[in-house]
Amino acid sequence: MIKKPNTTLLIRASILSAAVSTLTACSIDTPKAEIAYAEATIHAAQNMGANNYAAVELERAKNKLQQAQSEVKEDNNELALRLAKESAATAELAQAKAKDGKAKLAESQLQESLKIQLK
Repeated sequence: MIKKPNTTLLIRASILSAAVSTLTACSIDTPKAEIAYAEATIHAAQNMGANNYAAVELERAKNKLQQAQSEVKEDNNELALRLAKESAATAELAQAKAKDGKAKLAESQLQESLKIQLK
């Protein structure tokens, strides 16, 4: 006795197959631009003196960039994208802290110079 295939089961299997195919096709491309931006932002922060004023943030940015590059090699592009964006944001914070540190240093030097002139 031959049984007819259960059409509900076939429909469910087809829907599941289509969903898996769609999700696979929606994978994220390698975040090359984001990684390049993070690298450039880190270099800019270094050039602004972040080593002196925001060493912790600069190191975090470098570590996140390294992690992003490792995730790209493992084909974990979604995680690599997130890490590259975090790296760039942390490097931007390092830049801001470096600017702030330089401004505070210039202010204190100016105040010291004024004190000497007033004596």
